[in-house]
Amino acid sequence: MIGIKTEKKMTSRENILSRAKANKPDLLELPVINVEVFADGKDLLEEFTKKVEVVGGNVVEQNVSETIFSQVSKMYPDAKVNYATLEGAGDFNTVSLEALKKPHELENLDVLILESILGVAENGAVWLSDGQLPIRVLPFITNHLVIVLKKENIVPFLHQAYPILAKKDNDFGVFISGPSKTADIEQSLVIGAHGAMTLTVVLK
Repeated sequence: MIGIKTEKKMTSRENILSRAKANKPDLLELPVINVEVFADGKDLLEEFTKKVEVVGGNVVEQNVSETIFSQVSKMYPDAKVNYATLEGAGDFNTVSLEALKKPHELENLDVLILESILGVAENGAVWLSDGQLPIRVLPFITNHLVIVLKKENIVPFLHQAYPILAKKDNDFGVFISGPSKTADIEQSLVIGAHGAMTLTVVLK
C-alpha cells in the first residue's frame, strides 16, 4: 500500500493568528515623559487617603501599641476565617494554605492581610505581586482585604510607579484601588459585587 501525504488544512484560528502576525505594525519608541511636569506639591499621605476613600476604601494608621493582627481583629471582631502573609501571623491564621487542595476552599475567607511595596496617591491604588501573593486568588476571594503599606513607599503618580516596578522580577502583579465594585446595573454603585466587600490600607 502506498501512503498518500495530505496537507493539513489551516483552521480559522490559525489563519487569523498567522495573518495578524504577518501584519504587525512597526514598533514605536515609548515617549520620554518629564514627571516633574506633574508635580503639584500636594501632601502624599493626605492625597492617597482621600483617593482611597473616594473609591470606597479606608485608610488607618498602625497603632504602635499593638500588633497589626490585634488591630485588625478589633476591626473585624466577628471574623472566623483569617489569613495573613506577614511575619508572626501564626496565631492569627486559621487556615493553612499548604493543606488546600484547590483555591475554591478559600471561599469562606473572612479577613486577609497582605503587605504592599508600593502605593499611588493619584488613584489610591496599591500594588500586589507574586511576592506578596502565595495564591493569586487571595485578594479577590476574601470578604475583607487589609493591605499594610509603608508611608515612604507612596509615590505621587503612576509615572513614578512604573519605573520602580520595571526593576522588579514579577510574573504576576495587579494594582488594587478600593474594594470590589460595579456600576453596570442601572448606573447604581454596588460595593463588594464580585470580590472583597471592604479594603483597608494600614499605613506604617
